[in-house]
Amino acid sequence: MKTYYRPTVSALISGLILLSMGSGQAVAADDDAAKLKELERAMAAPGEGGPAKKKVRTRAIVFDNAAAPAAASAPAPAAALDCANLPANVKTNAVDFAIQFQVGSAAVSPASEATLSSIAKILALAPDRCVLVEGHTDATGNADRNVVLSRDRAGSVVDYITNKAGIERKRLVPLGKGSSDPAPGLDPRNPKNRRVVFKVVAG
Repeated sequence: MKTYYRPTVSALISGLILLSMGSGQAVAADDDAAKLKELERAMAAPGEGGPAKKKVRTRAIVFDNAAAPAAASAPAPAAALDCANLPANVKTNAVDFAIQFQVGSAAVSPASEATLSSIAKILALAPDRCVLVEGHTDATGNADRNVVLSRDRAGSVVDYITNKAGIERKRLVPLGKGSSDPAPGLDPRNPKNRRVVFKVVAG
């Protein structure tokens, strides 16, 4: 008499869970790959000018029997881009990543270290570009605590990239946004709002 194997309901559920976990990881990997390509395009894009520039009308000034001020006679050379003091209306190209952290802390999870290493390699492609690194949270929990946590997490990302990948720290500006800027189309309480956004300054 032949014995037929009849899988139990629990075995079927376990198999489906494993299958969904595997497909979820594959989707996440594909999403990261697409985001990295997007960041690479942002870094390679030609600078299009930071803050919007307005044409300034000038008039000639004539001085009678007086020396012109030094500033009027010779314009000062353009200062190097100061990443720490960018204007509020600076143009950026933003790419967000679901960087994982240890629960309730700013420590980067080992699961996100490979992604951060890939990000660092892309940031190295344009060593003259400033990058704003924004930490974001969802709207659950204390709002003030979320701002601090998001700032600390952005700082941890900057630390990882500069310490382990050799990117100049002065190029990266960590910012904590808390839950003030949820991802487009998401409820502010959605956990997907917990993200790190890299904003490449356009010029």
